[in-house]
Amino acid sequence: MNKIFKLSFIAIAIIAVVVIGCKKSFLETSNPNQLTEDNFWKTEADIKSAVASVYSPMRLPLSGYWGAFRGYQDINALGDDVLTIPGGEPSTIQVANFINDAKNGDTQDIFAKLYSCIYRANLVIENAAKANLDATLTKGYVAEAKFLRGLSYFILASNYGDVPLKISVAQSSSDAFVPSSPVADIYQQAIKDLSESATDLPVTRAAGDKGRATRGAATAFLGKAYLYIKDYGNAETTLAKLLTAPFDYDLIGNYEDNFTDKNEFNKESVLEWVYGPFNSQYSPWNEESGGNAMYNYRPQLTGSPASGGWFKYIPSQFVVKEFKKEPRPAGSDTKFDKRMYASLMWKYSDFGETNTTWYDSQTFDDLWAAVSTSIDRFEPIYKTFPEGKFLNKKFTTAWRNANDGDNYWAAAPSTANVEVMRFAEVLLLHAEAALLNNHPAEALKGINRIRVRAGLLAKTAADFPAAADMMTEIQHQKLLEMYFEQNRWNDLKRWYPDATALKTYMSSNLKQGAQRIENKHYIFPIPAAELQTNNKLSQNSLWK
Repeated sequence: MNKIFKLSFIAIAIIAVVVIGCKKSFLETSNPNQLTEDNFWKTEADIKSAVASVYSPMRLPLSGYWGAFRGYQDINALGDDVLTIPGGEPSTIQVANFINDAKNGDTQDIFAKLYSCIYRANLVIENAAKANLDATLTKGYVAEAKFLRGLSYFILASNYGDVPLKISVAQSSSDAFVPSSPVADIYQQAIKDLSESATDLPVTRAAGDKGRATRGAATAFLGKAYLYIKDYGNAETTLAKLLTAPFDYDLIGNYEDNFTDKNEFNKESVLEWVYGPFNSQYSPWNEESGGNAMYNYRPQLTGSPASGGWFKYIPSQFVVKEFKKEPRPAGSDTKFDKRMYASLMWKYSDFGETNTTWYDSQTFDDLWAAVSTSIDRFEPIYKTFPEGKFLNKKFTTAWRNANDGDNYWAAAPSTANVEVMRFAEVLLLHAEAALLNNHPAEALKGINRIRVRAGLLAKTAADFPAAADMMTEIQHQKLLEMYFEQNRWNDLKRWYPDATALKTYMSSNLKQGAQRIENKHYIFPIPAAELQTNNKLSQNSLWK
């Protein structure tokens, strides 16, 4: 995957030319070495680099939707599984406390990045055939672009509601600006793109192309989109395809390997963004210019200052309580759910187990002492720690046990890939769809695969006398399995469609800012900058 992304800056140069248009300079000068729309779209290398550029805005290690400073930071901040440390970036603090508005810089940037993906995808879809490649090759590249466009629209629909629908490249300024379409239409476009791409994408990728979209990734997000619009029949049927041939996905034995660089592109990986050094180290700000570093920035945001991190999050006492709710059976090698040891750090002896160390022999007390000043910024209610003191391990480099491991500017920054879709999520999405489609036996199979990997006993139908009991179990497992993976907020919105009920629930879990939750917070507002630029666009009704 790294090879294809090295080409992306070429396509971006062409995209800039297309945006500017074909007007000639009044000097009528030309440079035969300059890339233009007329001499691009001629070879497979052109098409491949253009496709690579479509991925870029979503996977930027800082500002992409899965990047550290945007989606990872802000979407996670909305949930009740982590608390955001006060005093950080104002835009994130606003989101975390439900005091954001249309001028919020983070939500504006996410919006813009997604439309950048859509624009670039449209260019590929409309121009790929110009290279006169083998029909199958062309179809595959177009399918890849459609997948990324569909994924972008899925994210926009679930996070912004009604937004502009753009499925072709604007030919003039008059058709560049369009009004919002209803969120139902945005979801249907995502479903159309994901469905069509699932037909033409390959089941697997060669070693050098790992990380590019596959049929499995398109199918997984297609099923997720159906679930989000409450089409449980299609959601169950679509997600069930991933449980059988030609797919061979499975849960890997060690849960933590999904978040390190030890076992990348494993059986559980449905889609992951590739990170690692290019030619120039420590320059994460201009990835699209080519040759720059693409290290994983998440450890920097998550870790303790004692490990080189900036410590922007702490596990909520609610999620700790949920992890501790069901101890493992007597005689197990750990007291708690296996996922807890991969997700959190704590002083094991406080709960009757043997202590361990991280980051080249640092104790938990060392890590905690380094964050105490930041924790003091919280209101008193968040500093009582009735469940004990815990820090995040997931998305740090604690697993490496190297000094200063979370420091992006250390000798060896993290090159761990980011899982965008795991098979574990597929199982839980399928279980939810199957249960809501009145197939509890199918739901139970997925629940038990997740439970057994976590070191818990399998359940039987008798454990769930009512469908609501099984739904509670699915929700519990989703919380623990997908902790800190940008899913919690959208799950809660789906499970609590009434804002009053959600406010009550999240307030009971001591989610910061929960008392401010209103219906409008189920989506982000259309950014003010977009409204100023596009005179055909109006603010979503909930935010007027």
